[in-house]
Amino acid sequence: MKTRLLPLIALAMLLLSCKDVAEPSPNLRVEGMYERNSEGNLGWGEDKFSFVDMLEFKSNGTVSGESYTTEIGSDEILGYRAYFSGTYSIEDGKVVISYDDSYHMGVADINYMPKEELTFYGETDFIMEYAVVEDYSELFEICPFNAACLEPVPYMRVD
Repeated sequence: MKTRLLPLIALAMLLLSCKDVAEPSPNLRVEGMYERNSEGNLGWGEDKFSFVDMLEFKSNGTVSGESYTTEIGSDEILGYRAYFSGTYSIEDGKVVISYDDSYHMGVADINYMPKEELTFYGETDFIMEYAVVEDYSELFEICPFNAACLEPVPYMRVD
């Protein structure tokens, strides 16, 4: 009789000792580095370049990003197109970024410039939304209602 009770007691102890495994918070799930790449030319020349856009999300709700240009097939940065810092939140399956400090090229028709020459746009009320795939491996820019956007190129998780 005692040997029959031992498995039941062990099973009861196992069930009572199990803790609920909590789902990680959305901020922890999106935390990391995302990258988007495209090729083209923003200027008047015929040379093509690789345009890299990076987003880094931290679990404390801050985000930073930068856009730079390289030669196609190279990792060497030729110059920058923009960079920013801000905060983010996750609402209804979307990542919403609120830009704080933002720097951009103040000149059209060029592919890049030195980072220190980018124009400071100051504190802005600019907000950008991104759709998130379920496993947080990709982010897609959501086109604002007042813009004409091309097919979005996704940001891919790189870490």
